[in-house]
Amino acid sequence: MAQAERRRLIVFDVDGVIIRGFWLSQITARLGIIKSFALGILLILYEARIMEVTSLMRYAYRLLRGVPKEWLLRMTSQSDLVRGVPETIQLLKQQGHILVLISSGIPDFVVSRLSKIIGAQFAYGLCLEAKDGLLTGHISALGSRGQIKVEYIKDLIKTQQLADCELVAIANDRNNIPLFEFSYLPVGFRPDRVARRHVQHVVTTPDLRALLPFIASPSVSVYIPRRLGQEIVRQLLHASAVIIPFLWLSDISWHLPILTVIASGSLLFLVSELLRYYGIRIPLISKVVHAAGREEEVGGFVLSPLFFAAGVAIPLVLFSILLPFPLIATASVIAFLVGDSFSTIAGLLFGRHKWRVNQKKTVEGSITGFSIAFLALLFVVTPLSALFCAALACFIELLPVPLIDDNVSVSILTATCFCVLQFFGVFTFF
Repeated sequence: MAQAERRRLIVFDVDGVIIRGFWLSQITARLGIIKSFALGILLILYEARIMEVTSLMRYAYRLLRGVPKEWLLRMTSQSDLVRGVPETIQLLKQQGHILVLISSGIPDFVVSRLSKIIGAQFAYGLCLEAKDGLLTGHISALGSRGQIKVEYIKDLIKTQQLADCELVAIANDRNNIPLFEFSYLPVGFRPDRVARRHVQHVVTTPDLRALLPFIASPSVSVYIPRRLGQEIVRQLLHASAVIIPFLWLSDISWHLPILTVIASGSLLFLVSELLRYYGIRIPLISKVVHAAGREEEVGGFVLSPLFFAAGVAIPLVLFSILLPFPLIATASVIAFLVGDSFSTIAGLLFGRHKWRVNQKKTVEGSITGFSIAFLALLFVVTPLSALFCAALACFIELLPVPLIDDNVSVSILTATCFCVLQFFGVFTFF
């Protein structure tokens, strides 16, 4: 491995960069639902800017009063690391860089244990009071936001004689803005909107190896494997909902049960996702989310199933109940469910040629999705209507519209177009 021309002092924030999610949420989730709920309330107040991070930490650690330090260390050893952490740390150490784990919200003894696990040279964390091996719930010292991290780095540079090193800071939230401003190279790893404005590079891929082209010296290119299995599971679940429009069209008595199932399922998912976001897992639903969710989703709040439910329910209600176009509504939903799913699967398996208008889509995937959607539509409409519906849904899916999720836009826009055409007598859908 080529050595760096100049050593770098690379500082990693822990929450969301080294450990998936929020460490305190994972810990309180194992202490019971009451403490998890209490932490959730504190986090909501913090995200709403009602509570400062110092107050958040002070109140949050009162929830850990009486918890053994050894238990926290065991739980930390079982924490899920962000993908690519071992490979990234190993390569940077081979290049001769100095690696630091730093956190103003995780205990120092926990960060120290984590640094030994992954191989970082230095660690800094929150100083907690303990008596007879049990946490008292009090914090010995709590600095203002990210400034305490800067002071630690300054002291580390002085005591370890690292003034010749370039300082690289890697973090994901606004509490690290002072550290970003102090560093030579600030890098945001899946940063929030505030932190994004203070970094030189932004990495959105949920794999730490994606940082290497920016922070390794000399820079290196890396291959990050895709989670093909999870995406196929996701799309097959997506396609299985095609039974809904067929039942909807078969008998009007199905309408109320279908809408009830969609509404109650969406509400149940919303509640479970709120709980999962704060570290409380509902066994079956959380497993499905982990199996089918993309990595950029499962680390945060997953919204795509709610968009998916809207993409199915809205056309059925709007164009079949409020407007007299039930055939258009069901056909549009079928084209969306089948076409989108199989175009994604085909694109992952053998897609080679990207569309110029949308680099996320492949020609092979679009052809496959169009073909299977056309065949499925033949069960409900004439060949000509099936052809036009499948083609229009495929075209709408290709449009690079960043503000509208595909799960919502494809079925609604497809149905809208055909309703307008039929209303003005341009094309009769049958």
